[in-house]
Amino acid sequence: MSLLLTLINRVVESGLIWKILKILPIISKLLLVISVALIFGIVPMDGSFRNTYISENALMPNQAYSQFRETEWNIVRGFRNEISSLNIWNLDVRNRIVRNWLDDFGLETDLYQTDFDSPFSKGLKSEVLYGVLNGQRCDGTEAMLIAAPWYNSENSYNVGGVSVAVALTKFFTNWPVWSKNIILVIPETPGVDLRAWVESYHKDLKITGGSIESAMILDYAMDSDSFDHLDVEYIGLNGGLPNLDMVNTAIHVAEHEGVKVSINGMHSFSKPSHEFKNRLEHIAVGLQKMAFAGLEPLKGHEAFSGWRIQAITLKAVGHGGGSDITTFGRIPEAVTRSVNNLLEKFHQSFFFYLLLSPKLFVSIANYIPAAILLSVAYAAMSIHAILKTGLLTSNDKFIDIQSIEAFVIYVVTLAVSILYRQFVAFIQNNHLSTQQQGKFILILQIFFVFTSYRVYVPKSKTKSLIQAMAFMHFSLALTLLLALNFGLCFGMGVLAYPMALAVEKNISKLKQRLFLLISNPFIAIFFMYSFTQDKWSWNLFNLMISSWDNIGCWTWPVVSSSWLVSWILVVISCNGEDEAADEPKKAKQD
Repeated sequence: MSLLLTLINRVVESGLIWKILKILPIISKLLLVISVALIFGIVPMDGSFRNTYISENALMPNQAYSQFRETEWNIVRGFRNEISSLNIWNLDVRNRIVRNWLDDFGLETDLYQTDFDSPFSKGLKSEVLYGVLNGQRCDGTEAMLIAAPWYNSENSYNVGGVSVAVALTKFFTNWPVWSKNIILVIPETPGVDLRAWVESYHKDLKITGGSIESAMILDYAMDSDSFDHLDVEYIGLNGGLPNLDMVNTAIHVAEHEGVKVSINGMHSFSKPSHEFKNRLEHIAVGLQKMAFAGLEPLKGHEAFSGWRIQAITLKAVGHGGGSDITTFGRIPEAVTRSVNNLLEKFHQSFFFYLLLSPKLFVSIANYIPAAILLSVAYAAMSIHAILKTGLLTSNDKFIDIQSIEAFVIYVVTLAVSILYRQFVAFIQNNHLSTQQQGKFILILQIFFVFTSYRVYVPKSKTKSLIQAMAFMHFSLALTLLLALNFGLCFGMGVLAYPMALAVEKNISKLKQRLFLLISNPFIAIFFMYSFTQDKWSWNLFNLMISSWDNIGCWTWPVVSSSWLVSWILVVISCNGEDEAADEPKKAKQD
């Protein structure tokens, strides 16, 4: 203990602490560089990742041999011909015809009416058909779900997916092995319709089958008898991920059937997984999909986020490959039989991970330090701003007029940011086109940066206190978010960092305004989202709010209550008077 005290005294006497405090902005930049290098340089390297494996022995994917084989081919083809002819009819007719089939199979069926009434959904109405197959060996407390929307995320008629789902359900009625109920859901789309049904299922739905353990969405939107490969989508809303065992089981079964597998829309099978570039691309796409989940077209599995339901989407990609439509059906059949073996909920494997290929993954312990470093980088900028006020080196009162003024500015900014949604709704209600709305919001950000100094110019101390509050607010927000939604946390931390550069000493006004513009949350997200979509996404802001209203996507409230607050505070502080160039004085020792 005495050795530790001696070491501390030596550090204080040498002035090392003050030397470190003087270079906090440099340390902050260094932490940013290390954070980015950790994700895109170290994580994809050999030794940072592991091969995937099945943690839960009860799943037994090797023993769940599929029986949905060529004997079912004529049944699938018959359903496909009938369902293909239903494309000309409206949703009501299609649902009632398929419902009659399910009734004949012995399922309990019902139709759920969805109705959305918000400024951004304009009273959308739809209808969801669902049925419950009661397992012969279950007590009705657990269920497995298969969903097949009439139209997939690309608005293509999902004739193959619905055909396989109906044929599988008929096939399941002949097997007395089910220890869990099986639920079939056929919504019109895999987005808000399915999400509304899931919410109602956990509240007041007429027919239920117990706690849903797993969910698979079937997407086979083509008339072709065969497909090229299977794409597995698994990233849910708000950073939610299914248990890794669920993803591994689907991939394992598909490869056992001789089907090539990709994840997140990437042709993983066409590139060797030992290539660094291939693993890096998977990390980048995975983080992008995690950050923009709920804003991109919904695949279906996102609808189950928030209820501890392990959900994935199985999509058949390409025409004329080596796998036929019954092979596609054997994958959900085998996964269903594997999940049927579970005696408890998924818990053995990981819930926080990044997939570098269908067979490689990184656990949370390897990548979470990157988000922590980003949070510390902003905290360092906050401490640097506090030191500039002189509160720690002088006898001035901590609470004075300027401190109260800075706190009032913080509270008002927080309220304005939270109420920003109402402003966007007001713009939408004024009958502007989507493109006009998007341009107006972006122009408003530019206008605020270049004209806000005419409204309010804070004093030197108030300016530093506002900066301290801005960076500490953002640091705390990243800390709260890093485990919930790593992709959004990391993206916000990197894209917002130019606002930390804008408060540097002796920076030109032009460069300062440029940093403020590119760090604006709406401008940064707009350009990043448009880049990933390969088109100008003027509907992004309406999409952010409607996804919060209709499917519970947190992106809008998180951005508006954290990033937007800090950015507005930094802009206001940049309009303030320059502080005196006072350096912290070295503490004298007796």
